[in-house]
Amino acid sequence: MPEAFQQYPDDISLDALLEHARRNERIARTLFGIETEIMRHRDCATFVDCLVDRVRDRFQLEEVWLVLMDIDANDSLLELLSENGALSLILRADTVDYLHLTQGSHKPVLVQDASSHRGLIPSGWRQTIQSMAILPLVMDDRLVGGLILGTSKAGRYRPDMDAFFLEQLAVKASIGLDSVHAREQLKRLATRDALTGLRNRREMETVLQKELSRSRRYHMPLSLLFIDCDGFKQVNDHYGHECGDAYLCLLADSLQRLLRADDSVFRFAGDEFVVVLPNQTLADATFIGERLQEHIEAQPLEWGEARIPVAFSLGVAGNEQIGVSDSQSLLRQANQGLYKQKRSRANADLRDRPQASDPSTS
Repeated sequence: MPEAFQQYPDDISLDALLEHARRNERIARTLFGIETEIMRHRDCATFVDCLVDRVRDRFQLEEVWLVLMDIDANDSLLELLSENGALSLILRADTVDYLHLTQGSHKPVLVQDASSHRGLIPSGWRQTIQSMAILPLVMDDRLVGGLILGTSKAGRYRPDMDAFFLEQLAVKASIGLDSVHAREQLKRLATRDALTGLRNRREMETVLQKELSRSRRYHMPLSLLFIDCDGFKQVNDHYGHECGDAYLCLLADSLQRLLRADDSVFRFAGDEFVVVLPNQTLADATFIGERLQEHIEAQPLEWGEARIPVAFSLGVAGNEQIGVSDSQSLLRQANQGLYKQKRSRANADLRDRPQASDPSTS
């Protein structure tokens, strides 16, 4: 733990009382130090990683991890932790099981024999963890899970111990996580497209500047796809705007699913999207774009009885091209390629349409 402690006996000596006081002061200083460090962080992933690392190291624990209940309220937190690459181990627990094992307590639960709570321990640690403390995490006045302190020392945590300092740690962790989550959610609203959940044009400009700087520093290629849907107005006019929204969401989801974790997808405007491809040459990016078109067009949007093909034109640009030196020239080059392909696809559609017969030749 922060070490939980037993109530003082009535006949405790002055020296023992002073030692208890000094020990409690050390724990209080350690907790203050942890609070100071974790509150410096501005995103959930680094906050959680710092919290777990500091608690484990400062209190000499074998393992510290998070357990979050599978409730809707945790979806955004888990998404933020995943997006920003949290390194700490985070278990998703069945809500009924978690509440049963902890009795839904908003106070720390001290478990003398961890075998009774195996469902909250990662499978690889179940033979090691002998005793544990479950510190409740409360966000927006709702219990969402726990910060688990595990040790191989049998009986280190016992229900008869005073959990004052553990409760303090639980409160600090909950307030900090709630605060950083709310702050990150506000930031997300400012940088995300409300319909598709993709990052927006403003965020694209920031990311593109960073990727261009990285590519110059490490002499790595950087490419970009500029995407514009084919016939999107006709989809809206014929099937309605609700169908058009579903069309854009399907395209956004497909792009994210098919691309690498290092690639970034943005909604540029309307039915236009931009894909940033770090460390990809122009030839690589062209191949990737063609594969995206093939895969996505093969999976139409099912809308009522209709199966609507999701088709788009794209332009490709890379910083290896002459005259492409900044984000604006990269976007401009890709945009020119986009409209060249759009005209080509439109002309191909015209050629494929059946021609009306000339009455004079009948």
